[in-house]
Amino acid sequence: MELINFIKTKAKNIIGEKNLEFISHAKNYMSATFFTKALGFISVPVFTRLLTPDEYGILAIFSSVISIATILLGLNFKGSVVRYYHEDKNDFGQFMFSNFIFLLVFNIFSFYFINLFKKDIANLIGINVNIFIIAVITATINFPLNLYLYYLRGSKKSKRYSIISVSKSIVLLVISIIWVYLLSSNRYYGKIYAQLFITVILLLISIFYLVKIFKFKFKFKYVKYALSFGVPLIPHALSGFILSYFDRIAINQISGSLDTGLYSLAYNVGMIMNVVVMAMNKAWTPIFYDNLKENKFTEINDLAYNYAKYIYLAAISLVLFSQELVIILADQSYHKALNLVPIIIISYVFVFLYTLYGNYSFYRKRTGLISIATLSAGFINIGLNYWLIPKFGYVAAAYTTLFSYIFLFLFHYFNVKFVLKEKIISLSKWLPNLFLILIIIILYLILNQIIVSYFLLFFIKLIVFFVSIYYFIFWK
Repeated sequence: MELINFIKTKAKNIIGEKNLEFISHAKNYMSATFFTKALGFISVPVFTRLLTPDEYGILAIFSSVISIATILLGLNFKGSVVRYYHEDKNDFGQFMFSNFIFLLVFNIFSFYFINLFKKDIANLIGINVNIFIIAVITATINFPLNLYLYYLRGSKKSKRYSIISVSKSIVLLVISIIWVYLLSSNRYYGKIYAQLFITVILLLISIFYLVKIFKFKFKFKYVKYALSFGVPLIPHALSGFILSYFDRIAINQISGSLDTGLYSLAYNVGMIMNVVVMAMNKAWTPIFYDNLKENKFTEINDLAYNYAKYIYLAAISLVLFSQELVIILADQSYHKALNLVPIIIISYVFVFLYTLYGNYSFYRKRTGLISIATLSAGFINIGLNYWLIPKFGYVAAAYTTLFSYIFLFLFHYFNVKFVLKEKIISLSKWLPNLFLILIIIILYLILNQIIVSYFLLFFIKLIVFFVSIYYFIFWK
């Protein structure tokens, strides 16, 4: 016990108590997200052996419908929960109850109208009507869970958030595999029914906990607050969906399924960086809001400096060992896509930078500007993909993604600095180290082409990795 207390004291002295709080929450979010993604990786070889390619494709469309419907039917209210929690008022329970009731009524009416045109919409998407309706039902009853999870984020209850997320993923995977295995035909319905079943269970659990938060008094002013915050972000959320998935659609249309598979593998490995960024942003946002509310600009700058170092260390580590990750995850036929992974990782470093400044817009409730930025980046991504993929092949998609996220970062930086006129995080807090990691990554790519011996290259990577840990964590 004394040894543990000694280690904790030393950690606080080295890292700092505020940074330790951030790391603690980031660890919880990241562990949950990594575990969820790991289960996703595990499920791929399982389901591809239990399902035919056509059945696997049906599930992909089913998941896409749920994602889009969740964005539209949830009205993006979930983000307003985190923001209102930091308004420092005593009416949060009324806020939650009012928005729950509004979303309940809105979803009932929305489902009624969707059901009227279900055949037309399903035919347009190219999906079975029954599967389409199940997807919409799943999205419709998903909003209480999202409200509760974002309450946990805002209140810094990252451990409970992580437990719910991980438990959901484990139970869904196990039930899906069993259900799919037991069906003799149309096995994809096993995964679909499992998803619906788990969503219903989580609906009941979420309502149980939300009732404890509610103060049962409806006021439309809280709905107005959530609408003004969330609705302008719907294009942002949809555009985010485009930025993440449209390149694969374009590659499949232009180059075919082989190139799509190669790119998807590289993108999935590179997206581990996005898991790091989003997990850390979940921990950063409430801490950032607390300090911005109290105008602690110096503290924000100091915390952002350390925040950026953790992101950069993760990026360098993933780039250095991306080859090993691909070897573990994929057959040798996929290895030609290896060189795309560092480009995708760098793309998500710029996602970190845009969230760093985009959070100012969230706090000031200027969410319309966020949607303009993401829509513009989405259109740029679509245009560049159709222009460059026919000329340079699927490789171009990685660079169009990088360019789109650089644009997104620049838009948010100039928006916060010149439109919102905020006292923002100084460039000096993250720019020098950004140049440093870009130089390291470029040198790594050059050495990877020059050095033939795998063991010599791996030894060099280990040296760079441990030096990076010392520089970004311990060096002051």
